[in-house]
Amino acid sequence: MYLRRALIVGLSALTLGAALPVSPLSPASGATPDAEVITDWNRTAVEVVSVDARRPTAEPFIWYGFVSAAMYNAVVGIEGRYTPYKWDVRGPRHASSEAAAAAAARRVLLTYFPDSRARIDAAYSASLAKIPDGRAADEGVAFGERAAEHLVELREGDGRDATVTYDRAPAPGVWRPAPPGNRPFANPWMARLRPMLLDSPDRFMPGPPPELTSERYARDFAEVKAMGAASGRPSRRRRRCSSRTRCRSSCSPRTGSASHGAAWTSSRRPGCSRR
Repeated sequence: MYLRRALIVGLSALTLGAALPVSPLSPASGATPDAEVITDWNRTAVEVVSVDARRPTAEPFIWYGFVSAAMYNAVVGIEGRYTPYKWDVRGPRHASSEAAAAAAARRVLLTYFPDSRARIDAAYSASLAKIPDGRAADEGVAFGERAAEHLVELREGDGRDATVTYDRAPAPGVWRPAPPGNRPFANPWMARLRPMLLDSPDRFMPGPPPELTSERYARDFAEVKAMGAASGRPSRRRRRCSSRTRCRSSCSPRTGSASHGAAWTSSRRPGCSRR
């Protein structure tokens, strides 16, 4: 139950980061859309959350969602055309939306990961170096800071890092610490985290797993055993195609959450106008 809820919350954050569109160019600006600042800060978020802080399992997607939501509001508040995320504030029409996005991402990451200040500030300086100095940049930075502050305020008391005890007694079909480390359940608080998009993490909860004595359980167990084999008979390994092997590797705890972040940064979305 905890694991399924945790996955739902993590995927909700990922959905926000991937699905909220960054506003296309406002017709009044006449500039060319450019998403480079967005992808740059996606990459910086991965380096801060997954490399520096080494946050485990699905947790990084929560932080990626925070960064993405703040940048989205910063850009949409200036460019218009889309509904901001839980915000009704508009920024100066001629402010730099690129500067706003960079400032919003920087502020969110510094708020939650102050130990990575050097990396974050270096990325911020690189972003601002691409934007002409002047009133548009200054107004964009100021509005981006406001967007980030709003996002941080929205997420106060959302259940992050709450103490959640996993107290189910060991039994067949019940999760338990696995050797060799016998480490406890990772991030059980994610099961109770307030989602960013859904009303409740229970909204799309799947049904219970099949009974251990059922034919379906036996069939599913055999499939997992065959597809997940790392070694053994060649005939068994051939049942897993190369795409499944890549998927297995990206989800493996040995590769770390940075591999998930690499996938998250691989898409380019139309975004801020360069001013």
